[in-house]
Amino acid sequence: MAGKRANGEGNIKQLPSGQWCAQIMDGYHPDGTRNMVYFKGYKKSDVIGQIREYWKQRDAGAVPSSSISFIEWADFWYADYQSQVQPSTFCGYQYTLKILKDYFGKRELQKIKPMEITAFFEYMRRASYSDSYIQKCKCMLIQIFDAAESNEIANSNPARKAKIKRSVLSLYDVSEDNKRDAFTEEEIKELKAKLRDDLVGNSILTMIGTGLRAQELLALRPEDIAMDGSSITVNKAIKMVGGVPLLGLPKSDRSRRIIPVPEDYRKHTVYLRYYGGKKYIWTSRRESGLFDVGVFRKQYYKALQDAPRVRKLSPHCCRHTYVSTLERNGVPMEQIARLAGHTHIAMTDRYLHVDHETL
Repeated sequence: MAGKRANGEGNIKQLPSGQWCAQIMDGYHPDGTRNMVYFKGYKKSDVIGQIREYWKQRDAGAVPSSSISFIEWADFWYADYQSQVQPSTFCGYQYTLKILKDYFGKRELQKIKPMEITAFFEYMRRASYSDSYIQKCKCMLIQIFDAAESNEIANSNPARKAKIKRSVLSLYDVSEDNKRDAFTEEEIKELKAKLRDDLVGNSILTMIGTGLRAQELLALRPEDIAMDGSSITVNKAIKMVGGVPLLGLPKSDRSRRIIPVPEDYRKHTVYLRYYGGKKYIWTSRRESGLFDVGVFRKQYYKALQDAPRVRKLSPHCCRHTYVSTLERNGVPMEQIARLAGHTHIAMTDRYLHVDHETL
C-alpha cells in the first residue's frame, strides 16, 4: 500500500513481485526536472533504512547518484497501473513489461532516445514477434514515458516519436500463405464436415458462426442460449488472474450483447445448450465450476487435428472469420461492430480479411 511517510521516508509501496520500493524527491535537475531517488528492498524496514541512510549521506555532502533507470521507473509505473485496469489485464501485461525491462534494463530513463526505441522494434521484428505484439510494446512504452513526463522525470516521450518500420513486402503480400487470420470458406466447410459432434467441435463452429470470444464462450450458462438456438446472450466473461479463472464482466460495455445465430449454425448452439454442462456450458471440477482458458485452447487445437487441410489458426481467429463473413455478405460496418461487441468501428476494420473475389 502506497502512502506518504513521516520523517522523510517518502512514498512507499509493495510491488507485485513482493519487493518493497520507495521514491523521494530531492530538489531539481539543471534542466528543471525533479530529482527523484528510488529505493528497493525485500522488507519495508529495509527500504526505510535506505532512505534514512540517503538523507544522512545527503546531509554529510556525499549524495549517491540519483539517475533513474528504465527498469526502476517501469516497476513504479506498473504498480500504479494496477488500479487503472482489470486484474486479468494487469497480470497479462507482466510478460510484455519483462520484454521491455530485459531490453532497456538499467539504461537511464532520461537518456533514452527515439532512435533507440526504433532499434528495439527492429530487434523484435528480427526475433519474429508479430506486428500486433510490437504495437502492443509501443503502446506500453508510450504509457511508461507519459507517466514519467507527467511527473517531471522526463522532458519528452521518445516512444511517441519512434517508428515501427514495416517492410514493403509485408504491406503488399496478399499470398495465400500470408492470409493467416481468418478461415476461408473452404476451410469452414472442411471444419463442418470433419469436426466431431461433441462439446469442442460444436463450440468451435459456434464461435465461427457468432464471433464469440473464447472467454465469453466459457462463461455461458445453458439459459444464455435460446431454446431453439437462435440467439446467445453475452453478459459475462472468464478472466484469468494468476492462472485462476474468475467470472467477470465482458471486455467492454458494447460486449454485452444478444447475438442472433445464423440458421445453419443453430444446431451447434442447440447442442451446447442441451449437452453442455449444467452450471456452465464448459464446467470444470473446480469449486467455482469455471473452465481454464488455456486448457480450452489446448482442446481447441487438438480438435483441429481432425481437419488436416485446415490451418491451425487461434481461437480468436474465429472472430476474424465471423467479421469477414458478415462483411462479405453485405452487412454494414456499424452493424458488424455491434454484433461483434466492438466499441469502435476502427477495431472492426482491423478484423476484416476480404478476398479478391469479394473486392
